[in-house]
Amino acid sequence: LAAEIAGRFKTESRLGTGAAGPRIVSLVGPCGAGKTTTLVKLAARYGLTHRRPTHIISADSYRVAAYEQLRSYAAILGIGFQVADGVRALEQAIAELKHKDLILIDTPGHSSADLDASSELAEFLSSRPDIDTHLVLSASMRSADLSRMADRFNAFGPAKLIFTRLDETQSYGPVINEAVRMSKPVSFLSFGQRIPEDLEPASKERVIDLVLSRT
Repeated sequence: LAAEIAGRFKTESRLGTGAAGPRIVSLVGPCGAGKTTTLVKLAARYGLTHRRPTHIISADSYRVAAYEQLRSYAAILGIGFQVADGVRALEQAIAELKHKDLILIDTPGHSSADLDASSELAEFLSSRPDIDTHLVLSASMRSADLSRMADRFNAFGPAKLIFTRLDETQSYGPVINEAVRMSKPVSFLSFGQRIPEDLEPASKERVIDLVLSRT
């Protein structure tokens, strides 16, 4: 059974697209999925720990609390931070940070009712092959709601899936279901709020252990 499941989905925890220049990673997803916390975990784990020149860009200029929280985390970690107000500002910021090794982009969390407000950002991210976009989804959502939300954010052109709030559910089948349905690899798994301890690279063995309740 484990071998059959393993052959149906993929995992890929590499950050970046492999293109020349800085590794640029953006996180997209619905409100409450944990994008901001996940981004800080990535910054601490793959930027600070490995001593890579890292910079955080917040494209969420709508919520003051969101980017102020990120600014505080960036100051604690000792890495660069700036807010990009609009797609043109985001594009300019990326161009100016070409000397960095890792650029992490936080995006606004939209509900299904107001996704139209992010159409310009979705078009920008989906048109940039050098940006590695990860769709952040809460594993604690009902399976039908998870699929519906994933489909709505497909407009952003995500290449990989990150599942959060795995500590809030005992039903892990939707992780594999969405990876198979969307034909996208799972990149990271998040099990709590601790930074960066509660984030781990996804592996087939880990996901299968969760689904088969072996751990």
